Amino acid sequence: MFDGLIGRVPIYTGTFDVFGYELSVCSGEALSTGTKDSEDQWAETVRQAGQTVDLKDLVGDGRAMLRVPFAFLSVCERLAWPKSQMVVAVSGDVLNDNTAQQAVARLAEEGFTIALHNPSCDLAELRHTAGFASICSLDARRLNDFKARWTANPGRALRLLVRDVETPDQYDRFCKLGFDYYEGVFFERPRPIHSSDIPGNRLAVLELLGRLHDPNAEIADAEAIITRDLTLSYKLLRLVNSAFFGVTKRVDSIRRAVTFLGLQRVKNWASVILVNSVDYRPRELLITAMVRARACELLAEQLKRPDTERYYIAGLFSLLDAIMDVPIGNILRHLNLDDSINEALLRGSGPIGEILRAVIAFERAESGQIHGCGFEPGVPARVYLESIRWATSARRILETA
Repeated sequence: MFDGLIGRVPIYTGTFDVFGYELSVCSGEALSTGTKDSEDQWAETVRQAGQTVDLKDLVGDGRAMLRVPFAFLSVCERLAWPKSQMVVAVSGDVLNDNTAQQAVARLAEEGFTIALHNPSCDLAELRHTAGFASICSLDARRLNDFKARWTANPGRALRLLVRDVETPDQYDRFCKLGFDYYEGVFFERPRPIHSSDIPGNRLAVLELLGRLHDPNAEIADAEAIITRDLTLSYKLLRLVNSAFFGVTKRVDSIRRAVTFLGLQRVKNWASVILVNSVDYRPRELLITAMVRARACELLAEQLKRPDTERYYIAGLFSLLDAIMDVPIGNILRHLNLDDSINEALLRGSGPIGEILRAVIAFERAESGQIHGCGFEPGVPARVYLESIRWATSARRILETA
């Protein structure tokens, strides 16, 4: 049993497609103590993960970027994960050590993609001295003096990745400079707005979500709300009749869908369809939200918390501000959510907020944020992987519904 945790954070292309994910790993000991792994512990945890976790479950057909210390480059060679999907990120300081540089070059020859992180030289010199590197990875906060000459050659073999993009201004600047890949929390936040007005199409979705999640709504009310929207009812019935739910007899009405799934699950899936109908980028935001929703629900079940559907909704709506490009406070004024969900979304407080914070920490394997939640060994890894698999399967169905 793998008792550590592997987190993942999307890396986007300039068109907001997913290039792959940066993986973070921490040991079971780090989770139980809230401490940070030593390099030795990290290496052993990576080795265990490579033996017990299918990389496809984590990244699908995309790339997996792993930051590796010089002293543990040999870990990569022992990984069972496909080399063609692995991006080994090493410090640019490797160029100052001939032995380390040769070791990285060997990994490139074996089929690994090499990313050099924060090299001290410019791209022209980097191409000359490190032909084994395919990606140059740079921290946004260290690029105040970044020069356009780095990207002046349109035929460059090196791709540029910028990490920790925190603000819209940073993102816009790096787009103009011609970066190829982007990673950071900016993509999970709404852009600053200069008006309190919500665009009409998004307001309509919020109003539907509000009526759907009215705590006083009965089965007949939910049925009427969904049936009145022909697109929503059509997509929901297609979803319910898909192989994802294993229905043996065709469900041909919303009432029967409620009978089969239960009222709350119908509300939850109708919410997913409604959110997915919004024109937003990157589309990966909904997948991340669905992973959070499922993980929150599963953890609540593990801890025997009541009303686990509230945890699901908190996870699902945790990125609604980024999807709608509207501050979460404005959004919640249009929804009829339980106060405990509002507190979790606004302040990360209360029992639901505690679980939501832990699930968000899963994404970066931040042991300090997960320690103290009372999870049994192995639960974080199992729940997170199961949630990713579940969301990935659901995405395939949503794309055809």
